[in-house]
This record gives sequence, structure tokens and C-alpha cells, in this order.
Amino acid sequence: MLQGDLKAAQAAFEKVTAVDPQNPDGWVNIGRAALQEGDVARAHSVLEKALALNPKLARTNFFYGSLLKSTGDYDQAAAHFEIVLAQYPRDRVALNNLGRVLFLERKYSEAVKVLRQVLAVDPEDLQAHYNLMLCYNGLGDEKMSKEHQARYLRFKADEASQAITGPYRQLNPEDNNERQNIHEHTSVPLAILKNAPSKRLAASAAAIPGAQR
Repeated sequence: MLQGDLKAAQAAFEKVTAVDPQNPDGWVNIGRAALQEGDVARAHSVLEKALALNPKLARTNFFYGSLLKSTGDYDQAAAHFEIVLAQYPRDRVALNNLGRVLFLERKYSEAVKVLRQVLAVDPEDLQAHYNLMLCYNGLGDEKMSKEHQARYLRFKADEASQAITGPYRQLNPEDNNERQNIHEHTSVPLAILKNAPSKRLAASAAAIPGAQR
């Protein structure tokens, strides 16, 4: 799933649920993959199964809140993010999501309070500065809006770096392969590996004084 291979990830997680259907982790991870894939109905179904198994599990509530946010159910989304934050009050990802939901509900002052908690954890958090820029704009505070806009632009990733690394990656296909989210490694022919372990052991022994005595 971290490589972006969502279909294969869901197939693997389905095996987890088959082995242990009472473990919410398998259902949560299927929901995560389905959510990334845009399959809202499937994500909703499996995350509800996970919630039924453990209503207070932070991971389930976070991803269910993310699902509800994507469908516009902001009040319920906020409620699930608050369950997460009751257990992990300094989780900046959950704080950012709650702040975003409050902004979307036009609760700008409440959103500012939450997003400033993010900056207490990471002063360079890009998402927090972006949403604070929008919140202060909604509050009519132009000065603070511009301040967070300046910080957002300062900390934003330099997209020009992609052009800088391009020529190197063209000349080094193996390094370029590693950079891809989903990639394969070329296997070494088995003939080359034949007797390799014994040769390595012999070489290691030769390097140790007195090992051949």
C-alpha cells in the first residue's frame, strides 16, 4: 500500500481478515486502501466493521473521519477526529484534519485554535500554515493571512528539484528505479549464487587470524 499498489494491498489485507476476522486492523487497512482508491462505498463498509469490533481504536476513527470528511459529513468527521485526539493530543495529522473540517464548516476561530496546536508540534507544518492562511482570510485578518501565506511559500517543497535530479536519474536507471513508488528488483540468476554461502564463509574465516589452524 505504501508503494501505491492498492489492489495488491487490499488482496493481502483480505487474507488478514480471513485469518483473524475479529482483528480490526485488517478491516482498517482494507478501508485505507479503498479510501485512497476512491471506492467510498467499500471504505465505508469495511471501516464500519472495524468500528463495530473496537469503537475507540484511534486508527479506525482517524480513517473513518477522513472518509466522512471526503463525503462532506463534517460534524461526524470532527467527532471521530476528536476521539483520536483524546488518545493522542499531539498527533499533528489528526489536528490538521480537525482544523480543516472546522474551516470547511466556517468555524474559523475554532479552526485557528486547533491549527496553532499543530505549529506547537511542528512550526514548519505546511498544511497548517496553508489552512491558517485561509482561516485568517475568512476572519478578515489580512495581516495574519499574509504571514501564514509567506511561511507556506517558504516551506513548500521545491518542485524545481525534479528537473535537477532528472539528468542523473536518466544516467542511473537503478537509482531511478528505486525512486518509483511501485518498482521491481531484477533477480540474480541462481547459477551465480551456487556455492556462494560456502565461499563467503571461507573468505570470512581466512580474514580471521588463526582461523585456518
